[in-house]
Amino acid sequence: MATKTGSWERCSYHTRRRRPATRSRSDRSLGLVVSDSASLSATPATPDNETLTDTGYELNDTDTVTVERQFTVAGRDRTVVVNNPQRVYHKPVAVGNRTVTGGVFATASTPAINVAGSPRNPIAEESHRELLGRFQSNLGVADTATVENVTTHEAVMLGSQTTVTQFETNLSVDGERREFAIYVTTARAGGDIVVAIGGHPTAFADERVAIMRLIYAVEAGGR
Repeated sequence: MATKTGSWERCSYHTRRRRPATRSRSDRSLGLVVSDSASLSATPATPDNETLTDTGYELNDTDTVTVERQFTVAGRDRTVVVNNPQRVYHKPVAVGNRTVTGGVFATASTPAINVAGSPRNPIAEESHRELLGRFQSNLGVADTATVENVTTHEAVMLGSQTTVTQFETNLSVDGERREFAIYVTTARAGGDIVVAIGGHPTAFADERVAIMRLIYAVEAGGR
């Protein structure tokens, strides 16, 4: 597994080398009151293996993005380090004598941080377009300004009803420019926020069904 230091919060997160002791889920807010720093880790969320096999998606990348954020609690500056697991899956498709990318599916989990009863993880308040901007590198999207909102779909993820926003754009896939459909949704898993993003060339229209199956199959505690 690769561990990366990143910037999920575009302005307020900062990289940090030293990691304080990890707090339990029930201590997420209290730890900031009694200590100057805390470390929180989300649980990975992944589609179940049976659905991955049925849809033809294979694990392509496993990362943990580590970010840091500063808070002021009771007049004192506090630091929280957050570990966010990400998983990326690709579907290889044979076209003639070569293999191309038929679809991409990615999940990311992040703790739903609360300080004094107020949510402090910006992901909890972001739109699907903003979330796509955060995770666009997983799908190869260079500029979300070129992404068009197409429609929405209703789905179930982690046992909760959720809305899936569908976007379309042009991407360079396997060395060629292609029209690409992208799907974004979120759900809560205990104390975590889970983001799921899938995409496929519009020429492979049947992949929308596969993406929806993968969203439905996401479960917390995967590898």
